[in-house]
Amino acid sequence: MLLSVLMAATIFAMGLLGFSLAYARFTSALTQDQFLRQMAPASNAFWGVVQANPAIMASMAGTWTATNYANAPAALQPWLAQLTTGSTALPGASITIATGGDAVAGGSCSSTTGCTATVTLSWTQNASADAGQTAAITRSQTFSYQFGL
Repeated sequence: MLLSVLMAATIFAMGLLGFSLAYARFTSALTQDQFLRQMAPASNAFWGVVQANPAIMASMAGTWTATNYANAPAALQPWLAQLTTGSTALPGASITIATGGDAVAGGSCSSTTGCTATVTLSWTQNASADAGQTAAITRSQTFSYQFGL
C-alpha cells in the first residue's frame, strides 16, 4: 500500500515537472513575440518623428544604443530611448539608421531635398538552457523609408 502511494506521488511529480518545463518554454516564446509586436509601432513612430522634424534628416544616420543615444539629434532621442532603455526596451537593442539621397532627385539627404532612410532594429533573444539554446540569438527587423518634400 505504501509503495503504491510512493509510486503515484513520483508519477505525479514527474507530470508536474513536465508541465513546468512546457510553461517555461511557452513564456519564453511569448516574450520574444512581444518584441516582434513592437516593430510596427516603432516603425510608425520613427516615420512620425522625422516627418515632424525634417531638419534631423541630415544628422540622423548612425548606430544608436543605450550608451550613445544621447548623441543623436534631440528630436530622435525620445524614440531611441524608448527602444534602448526602460521597461519597454528591446534587450541589447541596437538601432542603425542609414541615409541616402532622394530616390527621385538623387540629391544628398537634407531637410530641403528629402532622402531615403533604412532603419534596422536589432536585439538579443535571451538564451535559455530550458529552450535548449547554447548561445544568444541576435534578431533584427529592417524598415525602408522615402522622405520627400
